[in-house]
Amino acid sequence: MTTTLGRYRIHARIGEGAMAEVYRAHDPEIDRTVAIKTLKPDYASNPDLGARFMREARAAGALSHANIATIYDVGEAEGIAYIAMELVEGQPLDTALAQGRMPYERVLELGRQLASALGYAHRHGVVHRDIKPSNILLSADGKTVKLLDFGVARVASAEAERRLAHTQIGQMVGTPRYMSPEQALGMPVDHRSDLFSLGVVLYEMITGKVAFPGTALATLAIQIAQERVEPIDRSAADCPPGLRFIIEKLLAKKPEQRFADGDALAAALSREAGAQQDMVPGRRGLSLRTKLPLALSLVTAASLAFCFTTTLDRERDTLERLAISAGSSTASFVTSNAAVLAADNAGLPPIEQDWSALQAFAVTAARDPEVRDLAIADDHGIVRAASDPTLIGKRYRGAAGEPAMSGKGVTAAADRGAGAGIRFVQPIRYAGVNFGTVDLVVRRTALDAAIGSVRASLLSLAGVVMLVVLLVGYLSGALVSRPLARLRAALEEAPKVGFALRISHRRRDEFGAVFNAFNAAAAAVEPQLAGGDTHAAAQAATLATRIAHRAAA
Repeated sequence: MTTTLGRYRIHARIGEGAMAEVYRAHDPEIDRTVAIKTLKPDYASNPDLGARFMREARAAGALSHANIATIYDVGEAEGIAYIAMELVEGQPLDTALAQGRMPYERVLELGRQLASALGYAHRHGVVHRDIKPSNILLSADGKTVKLLDFGVARVASAEAERRLAHTQIGQMVGTPRYMSPEQALGMPVDHRSDLFSLGVVLYEMITGKVAFPGTALATLAIQIAQERVEPIDRSAADCPPGLRFIIEKLLAKKPEQRFADGDALAAALSREAGAQQDMVPGRRGLSLRTKLPLALSLVTAASLAFCFTTTLDRERDTLERLAISAGSSTASFVTSNAAVLAADNAGLPPIEQDWSALQAFAVTAARDPEVRDLAIADDHGIVRAASDPTLIGKRYRGAAGEPAMSGKGVTAAADRGAGAGIRFVQPIRYAGVNFGTVDLVVRRTALDAAIGSVRASLLSLAGVVMLVVLLVGYLSGALVSRPLARLRAALEEAPKVGFALRISHRRRDEFGAVFNAFNAAAAAVEPQLAGGDTHAAAQAATLATRIAHRAAA
């Protein structure tokens, strides 16, 4: 191989197939890195293979899909036919499968992309006929696939259908292990052959094993045409039943028993992926009678907690304002009575001052059960009267670090063994002159009792509401679980009696509609089962299962 091919500069070989080699190249005209595919020298001189190779380009070149490798250019240079196509950075699927099976979530997503690509190709009359892991490229992040190598694809034009309506007997087109039964038996091939091959690929992705393990061509042909694959759940117990059904349907020996086309398959995989997202891990073992009241209780508890906190805060604020208002009145009364005595002594020399009357007033005021502490200081900051006689004559020290409450000079007094209180600090003013300070602490016993009563009432109300919600949730769960149990019993019994049963009911709700759908399905399938159509039985069972899943959702 030369270092150039036409206008392309060849850098390195990056892969090869049965009849072609692939190179990394650069297109200088548009400054783009591409993949160049050319026939191997042994096949380049064969006109039939050359025509088949160019047919790949014409078939794939008409396709433009996110999951199909794009063909940029087709041509011949220096006697070598080539195809310039999109270069996908990543690895072939067979390389990834060498590391083991894939999680079913990834199989669902990658399978949906491949089904979408095939659906698009089939709508444009293109049948791939060689679906296999080596023809599927995974992107570098492993989240996207590209289908390539339409080397045995054909355009279903009238002329092509006339000349290639049947695969020649004994001529097997496609990789043997991934062939469809039609290909293995030399029968007519259409787009449903691609679906079977994709089913073989999906089987290998989910189980980590090849679907048909034979090594000889004759053995493979017999296995593909006649034998069933090993059950998926033996190798992939975590594979969802829906995905297992999809793969088994793709592997049906008769083409008419598979999906109608790639679009139908993509839709089925999308539905299954959506169903998996709706499932809540770890709660499958709980019945509706448990899950429904539990869910309602959690939502109700969260709502009640918010309402409880908000209401209690508002009630506490209201009650504190009332307590502050009452305490302010008491503090104002004490201040007004102390003002006259403080003013009289302020005009006298210290030796002539007499604070006994003020102390007597303080002792009397302190007898009020709502008063915890009282201290009256003169304009020099000396305590002249107090409920605690040991403070008299000492310098007044206001409490520090107490949280402020609503109102100027009002703080939440610390508990000093005599119970918490509310402190009121007011200046003694007389005739516009400041004669000292009154420091009054009133007890908050009644306030705390009122707040406790409100809290108890709210808790009692919340408890009653939770009990009602639990009861309603349990009864609601019972109302739902009973018809579901009835539907489940009918689904389990239907295959045993050939769907010769109906669900009698008088419901006019959603469950009534589900029962009617089951009855309609049974009525449609029963005559076919009487004629021995087992495939119809499988389809009916699948339909009934889907109905049950929708009802449960």
